Amino acid sequence: MIRSVHPIWIFLIGLIFACSEKIEFKVNALKVNHLTTSLGLEDNPVFSWQMEEGLADFFQQNYRILVATKPEFLTKGKVDLWDSGEVGSDRSLGISYEGKTLESGTKVYWKVLVQDKKGAVYESQATWFEMGLKDPNDWKALWIASTNAQDSIPGLTPAPYFRKEFSIDKPIQSARLYIAGLGYHEAYINGEKVGDHVLDPAMTRYDKTVKYVVHDVTSLLNNGENAIGVVLGNGWYNQHTREAWDFDQAPWRGVPVLRAQLRIVDAEGKALWIHTDESWKYTLNGPIIFDSVHNGESYDAGEEMEGWTSPDFDDSNWEAAHQASGPKGEMVAQLMPPIRVIDTLSPKNQWEINDSTFMYDLGQNITGWANIKVKGPANARVKIRYGERIYPDSTLDIKELSRFIWSGDTQTDRYYLKGDGAESWHPIFTYQGFQYMEVTLSEPEIELLEINAAVLHTDLPEKGYFRSSNAMFNRLQENMRWSFLGNYHGYPTDCPHREKMGWTGDALLVAEIGNYNFDMVPAYRKWLDDFVDEQQDSGDLPGIIPTSGWGYTFNQGLDKERGYGPHWEGAFLEVAWQMYRFSGDSLLLARYYPNMKKYVDYLEANAEGYLLKFGIDDHKQLENLTQGPFLSTAFFHYFSNLLAKMAGVLGELEDQEAYLKLSKNIAKAFNQAYFNPQTGRYDHGGQASQAVPLFTGLVPKEKENLVLAGLLNAIDTKKGHIDAGVVGTKAIIQVLMDYQQVDVLFEMANKRTFPSWGYWVDELNANTMFQNWDGSQSRNHIMFGTIGDYFFKGLAGIRPIDESPGFKRFIIEPSLASEIEWVEAGHDSPYGMIKCHWRRTSGQVELSLTVPSNTVAELRLPANNKLLPVVEQGASVLFERVSDEKGGEWFMADLPGGNYQIKQKVE
Repeated sequence: MIRSVHPIWIFLIGLIFACSEKIEFKVNALKVNHLTTSLGLEDNPVFSWQMEEGLADFFQQNYRILVATKPEFLTKGKVDLWDSGEVGSDRSLGISYEGKTLESGTKVYWKVLVQDKKGAVYESQATWFEMGLKDPNDWKALWIASTNAQDSIPGLTPAPYFRKEFSIDKPIQSARLYIAGLGYHEAYINGEKVGDHVLDPAMTRYDKTVKYVVHDVTSLLNNGENAIGVVLGNGWYNQHTREAWDFDQAPWRGVPVLRAQLRIVDAEGKALWIHTDESWKYTLNGPIIFDSVHNGESYDAGEEMEGWTSPDFDDSNWEAAHQASGPKGEMVAQLMPPIRVIDTLSPKNQWEINDSTFMYDLGQNITGWANIKVKGPANARVKIRYGERIYPDSTLDIKELSRFIWSGDTQTDRYYLKGDGAESWHPIFTYQGFQYMEVTLSEPEIELLEINAAVLHTDLPEKGYFRSSNAMFNRLQENMRWSFLGNYHGYPTDCPHREKMGWTGDALLVAEIGNYNFDMVPAYRKWLDDFVDEQQDSGDLPGIIPTSGWGYTFNQGLDKERGYGPHWEGAFLEVAWQMYRFSGDSLLLARYYPNMKKYVDYLEANAEGYLLKFGIDDHKQLENLTQGPFLSTAFFHYFSNLLAKMAGVLGELEDQEAYLKLSKNIAKAFNQAYFNPQTGRYDHGGQASQAVPLFTGLVPKEKENLVLAGLLNAIDTKKGHIDAGVVGTKAIIQVLMDYQQVDVLFEMANKRTFPSWGYWVDELNANTMFQNWDGSQSRNHIMFGTIGDYFFKGLAGIRPIDESPGFKRFIIEPSLASEIEWVEAGHDSPYGMIKCHWRRTSGQVELSLTVPSNTVAELRLPANNKLLPVVEQGASVLFERVSDEKGGEWFMADLPGGNYQIKQKVE
């Protein structure tokens, strides 16, 4: 950035000022390891907090963290775990615990005190977290199952039900259930469901890692007799459907198994443990007679066992559980947000196909299951099929959703009535992607009293919002959110119906927009742990994660023994980097750095003259086809350079130098192979081939404008339409933003004719993001959701700075597109909510900005009209006229924390 000339002080018209002693100001949003209150923490605690919004020009001078075993100990002189002492620092995130060793199961209380530059001290309320089972020896429970057979391909059975009765003879202080039930489980104590999670635990590579879940079950237990019951589903542990990705042949596959232990602490502090072992009982005669993540679930209500989780249930015909070998993976606490039922939608429309089949349209493509209430004769059947489109005759079309499912039904549930009045049901061990529900009744006497649909996905906390005067952009923002959330069920998927696969490329592309909209760190961290589990000794990674072993080779291109390429598998580095940029936590980079380095080294070892000969083409591209080796080598450069940045952050200076040198060598080889320096043309000269080198930093500085001109020409040739697949589209959007091509990008984003996002919305009535531009395949894919980058980074202009991660210092550079009347957007950063709202009114633009306390925003407004901004509310501001390296001209000012009203006249 080149600063220049004419500094001009703009003073307040309405200065907000208040004496610090009159302000009720608190430290809030306390988190440990990016979680609020967590059960099962196993790593060393890392603390963070925010300052309450609204205090102008507040900067933290010192902090003090107090950690204790009881809340009443959180005072000076009584702290028994850790008193950090007064630390002179403005840091409020990424601060590691340095106190006494925290034992398994310990409940820990903490708070923080903050002093500002004026000497005022502010104190948070106390909060807590609890340690998990840190040592493998803490696990006394055995794996149990309904069989002791060790078949490599187990036979299918109905869902196994397990139960155990026990007595408690003293008042209870606390109780925790530690449970791993594979593939999925639901647990009950004394007739009540434990927790509000569904589809627990999250899928992993079970021979490397098994997730256990911790529940506080204190309120569910009684003095006297108690019973615990658990039912298991097949899930991904026993995924038996024959499909394209070979999960039915996974090396871990086995019958459903259970490992659980209940720790009960009485009023005197004495612990009672209940473990899974052969004293537990099981039955296979329960109502869930079939379940599959791909095929659906079948439930025979006539087999229901009333009271099976209560202590007075007669289980004399149940059998003793068998000890099982169980999976080989390490037991690790599940600390990411669980999958929950988030909402319930009622049909917007319905119609009759024939006397027994009825269709229901939700008006929204969702991920979840049907809830039904029916009445009818015993053994009558209700069959529900789920799909996202219908044929012209209004019947259900699931042809596309079935293309990779080679055995069994696709997305089909069955309910068999018990014939005892009104009956309510929904599946529990499967989920579907759908907008339409087809219901077929086996008997005319069946009454369908009620039907709706549950929306369920990983419960990712909201962190961002965007809305504008452009209704189509608002629709796209909602479509992106529906697809992002609908494709997160313990890991990011491509689609929630036909595949449910953790495609790395899809997640790489939307890692940035995911972080703008949601608090992704705990969820993404779990997925990056999956990368570590999947990485081979060579450093190689597969195209889907988790995988059964499928996807390490792509079988196309010149090098058929390699995989999908770094523009796919490089999600490992991209997700980690975006987490760091948005969270400010360098410990996240340190955790995965050795494995990320191993992957880039693998790429180098398999390059020929720094060029890669493998990789998937620009997926779902149109006319100008961009080949895999071109993209692979470009992203080889991108990730080599990115790894050098990470090395610099972590103080690995030799690595930093080595990977910078590697990136320079790749750039030289790439440009020799693909670039015409006279014409500025890369490869075929289409949109993707021009944008990707600019996006990945391959273009020589003196040739950037020439290459950009080629991109703009390629866009103009298509009359402003996109002509790229998912990788090229991401690059095009970023490059047009970086080079201030405001009008070109707006025209492309706002197109309504094929191919465009507007075509999806206006012509195909899209309410999610589609897999391809004509909408012919999956209609719930997230990979083209990169248009959301334009909304937050472009129109709202909220941008993190790599050198100041976590938005300690950040940029607000709104793109004041002439055809947009107003934009409102916000992002809840680690320091608090950032807001940028702007509106055009009679010859000027009015901005309403919120900058979190303890941060600074670099405001950049266009200077091409030479009319200075006027600050009408906020701190005193010094604007400077600035020109950047890409030729942009700005009025720039540093805004400390506070609320601002700014006006700028436009010519």
